[in-house]
Amino acid sequence: MLDWNKIKQKASEFYEEASKKIKQYTPEAFSKEKKFINAIVISMALMTIADKKVETEEVVKSIDLIKDIEEIQEMNMVQEALELYEFHLAELEKAMNDGEAKLTLKIETLLMDIEKIKEYQGYPQMIKTLLDYIMEADGNIDPKEIDMKNRILKVLDL
Repeated sequence: MLDWNKIKQKASEFYEEASKKIKQYTPEAFSKEKKFINAIVISMALMTIADKKVETEEVVKSIDLIKDIEEIQEMNMVQEALELYEFHLAELEKAMNDGEAKLTLKIETLLMDIEKIKEYQGYPQMIKTLLDYIMEADGNIDPKEIDMKNRILKVLDL
């Protein structure tokens, strides 16, 4: 005998899965989401290294945020986002060791990537909230962190 409740539940599950797949493979949605994930990860890396040191508290908070952000989870990109965060941190540290000019150039390049999401409603405000969270992670707000936050907000027109 057929159990209609089980059939309805299965149909609902299939619909949710199909919905996720369609969203994932729609070029406009994928592009927008990918830009957002990239901007989040870059913002976190910039804030982590803003005071010219990488502190464990900031790294742990960033990793926790990456794991908790719904858009990253929906696209099954948590691992990729974590790897991207690690990559950007390493690149920023390398640029910092290569001198102030290299660091400035690297930061400006990354800020241009963040700027790509300013047209998407809601995303810039989410990044602003994340910046505050990362900035306060170590319990010490450095003037360099405030400056970096302001630079990021400026490219987002906030």
